[in-house]
Amino acid sequence: MNLLRLLAALAIAVTGFPVQAQNILSELSGSTYREKTVYAVYDLPGKDLKIDVIETAVLDAIHLYARDAQVRQGIPPSIFPDYPGQMTLGRRLSGGPKPDCAGEMFSIEGIDSSMAKYGEKTYHRVCLFPHAAGYRINYFAIYGQQSGAGNSNPNVLAAMLGRAMGSAVGLGDSSSAINKLLVRLEGNLQGAGVAFKLVQLHPKDLAGRVVVEDDLPRPNAQTGVVAQAPAAPTPIQPTTVQPAPSVPGHQIDPRTLPPELAQLRTALMQQRETRQQLAAQQAAAGSSSKKLTTADARKELTATGLQYFNQEQFVAAIRRGDALAVELFIIGAGVDLNSGSPGSTPLAVAESSGRQDIVALLKNNGAH
Repeated sequence: MNLLRLLAALAIAVTGFPVQAQNILSELSGSTYREKTVYAVYDLPGKDLKIDVIETAVLDAIHLYARDAQVRQGIPPSIFPDYPGQMTLGRRLSGGPKPDCAGEMFSIEGIDSSMAKYGEKTYHRVCLFPHAAGYRINYFAIYGQQSGAGNSNPNVLAAMLGRAMGSAVGLGDSSSAINKLLVRLEGNLQGAGVAFKLVQLHPKDLAGRVVVEDDLPRPNAQTGVVAQAPAAPTPIQPTTVQPAPSVPGHQIDPRTLPPELAQLRTALMQQRETRQQLAAQQAAAGSSSKKLTTADARKELTATGLQYFNQEQFVAAIRRGDALAVELFIIGAGVDLNSGSPGSTPLAVAESSGRQDIVALLKNNGAH
């Protein structure tokens, strides 16, 4: 009944707004997960800047929305380069981007899960890179949003209704907090007397942000002695390969075999192919499990807005049938596979949901 009321309210809310109606009503038949990414680079000129002052400014900005932040000190190069390092983007197991840093002074990351029950989460990461003339702040954010009537989270429809009403009066979703965080960061740096300029931004039309031309010369990969290109090789004339003559007694024509031997030969060939396929599948499964360590699983969960030690998020992943997240929680070794009262253990939840793949995954890892 509540679902029908929400659907009716959502339809009424977007009736007067054709664009919103087209975008929102098209999602009512299924479930959609979207991600937005924001990337910003601030240059901080000055060789005598204090790292702890910059760290305090960044951490305060992260804490504006992400209450649980993690600060890690990096290992910078012994000699600061003329041009600083920067974030690199890998890929999460779920398919989204994953920011990585190497050679940073420090790294701070946090998750804004204040709107998680409505299907919205934001992951923030900041890394500080040194260079010969100062430092650079690299900021990366991933905002994830669930929508659609087919979503298992009943609060998602209510959030869709709220976003539809908010967009009608000029308000957006919680991703606007990213821009507010950047405002807080710039204010903190200015208050601490640290000069800065925004030299890179994605998306470029982020409200209130002005990008300044980067006057730091980039390293030229073409400098130095250029190796002479080798001369073009002489084309090889094609030759005709003659088939090797058959050796009498070594070639068997299956058409000449008796019916019993022909059937036996066919069965043996099928059995050999089946064994080869099974061995290939086992090798692939073994190689994938060896590649993923506990630390890797925890990083993947963090990058998707989850905490590897959060039992409630683990059980929620089981309920929605997210086998990949369940496997990451198990490898991350931060949750209890057998906690809960009778009938509400992770295994019981998986069995009641009818997900036999997750049931097998839990049992294979000691759940009972």
